[in-house]
Amino acid sequence: MNDTGPSINKTDISGIISAGAAGVVLINRKAAGFTTLLEDYGNVVQVTVADGNNITEYVRTTSKASAKVIYKNTVLGVRPSPTVAAFSSRGPGTFSPGVLKPDILAPGLNVIAARPPLTMLGSGPFHIKSGTSMSTPHISGVAALVKSCHPDWSAAAIKSAILTTADITDSTGGPILDEQHERATAYAMGAGHVNPTKAVDPGLVYDLGITEYAGYICALLGDQDLAFITRDPRLSCKMLPKIPEAQLNYPTITVPLKTRPFTVHKTVTNVGPSNSIYTLKMEIPKSLTVRVYPETLVFSKAGQKIRYSLTVSSSDSESSNFMEGSLSWVSVTHIVCSPIVVALL
Repeated sequence: MNDTGPSINKTDISGIISAGAAGVVLINRKAAGFTTLLEDYGNVVQVTVADGNNITEYVRTTSKASAKVIYKNTVLGVRPSPTVAAFSSRGPGTFSPGVLKPDILAPGLNVIAARPPLTMLGSGPFHIKSGTSMSTPHISGVAALVKSCHPDWSAAAIKSAILTTADITDSTGGPILDEQHERATAYAMGAGHVNPTKAVDPGLVYDLGITEYAGYICALLGDQDLAFITRDPRLSCKMLPKIPEAQLNYPTITVPLKTRPFTVHKTVTNVGPSNSIYTLKMEIPKSLTVRVYPETLVFSKAGQKIRYSLTVSSSDSESSNFMEGSLSWVSVTHIVCSPIVVALL
């Protein structure tokens, strides 16, 4: 039986069982791929599309097909992991495509979540849930962890720490995959999968203040929306520099796809050892030309800020509307990584 979404429910399964079936094999929808959302359907085995195809072929070609279910308890060390779930939101953002979305990945598939004893979902202190409502608490907890270690950091600095220390490889050492086990793009995984241990010690951060955010809102929306969002009558677009999306000091880098060179400016703040030297490392597709100045960042104290520029041009802007790479600042003790997205905006 194929899981076609909302049309399959516990009542349907109960009807099949009451009609004499010993159990039900529920095969993922093709779009779900390797993402299996566990449901309390009763005597049901849920399988991926790939496994479902094998089972279907076995039943089709065998005159006396049989099946056995063996419970192996909780399986640890599943590979590859993490992967991007089918339901995970994809970018680019609708209203501000020049700022990479999503930002980050976090656990959100088949999470054992606490809940009140009596709810519409049933009784019991725990329930298996999936969705961004499960991944959000993970990120909130990591943000609280970083804040407890660095009480004076801004929200932007905390976000930067989380994004620039994210893992971009899975448990096999290869790139993180999506629900079809294809390589996940930045529009699927953002900066990567959150790493709490690294996030508390990022080395460098891309910081932002109220003025910068307000200038970004002015460039994107205007005075009326600025007043509504900030609820601060003292802020006015007339007194603020308008900051385009690409020039926002965000920890990810998104630039428009053009044959003519396009330059963005970024500022990093040293939150690591006082005397630190970071060298540039980039992974860029051949059709892109990326130049960064300076290529070495030399810090002499904590809190010191250094500005760098990044200029991007494409030799093949017509054959693709999206390309990506990465920029890393590497020291003896830290790697500060930002995805680079070059797209038609």
